[in-house]
Amino acid sequence: MNDHSTRIFNYVRQEVTKKYPKCTVTSAAINSKDSKLPALLVKFRFPGEDESTRDSSGVELWTRTVVDAQSFSGTSVFEARNILVAADEALARCGFRRSNWTEVADTDPSVRRLAATWRAKLDKSGTVAPW
Repeated sequence: MNDHSTRIFNYVRQEVTKKYPKCTVTSAAINSKDSKLPALLVKFRFPGEDESTRDSSGVELWTRTVVDAQSFSGTSVFEARNILVAADEALARCGFRRSNWTEVADTDPSVRRLAATWRAKLDKSGTVAPW
């Protein structure tokens, strides 16, 4: 399996914090005790391989990669949206395609939260292909 998640995460964090220096970009769960807003939570998933990810001998050549992100703002939906836009632009430059975008209701009414998902296939060198 090919895992380029650390490199991609670091790039997304760099690009988001360029535009929002006070934004906490993390891959760890955001706990209400130690949360600092605004924040961006980025998670990577690797769905199982299939015939399109293997060569004729059955060796995996491409790893299907899904990136889930949620942006949190304590001030406005506009801020949460723009943080997610910055992540979207960074992931698009990495070759990922966004497959959804939604506003998520939060149990705390003072927190605005948006979520998005991107996907791509990566080979062992980090080359990206549509998925």
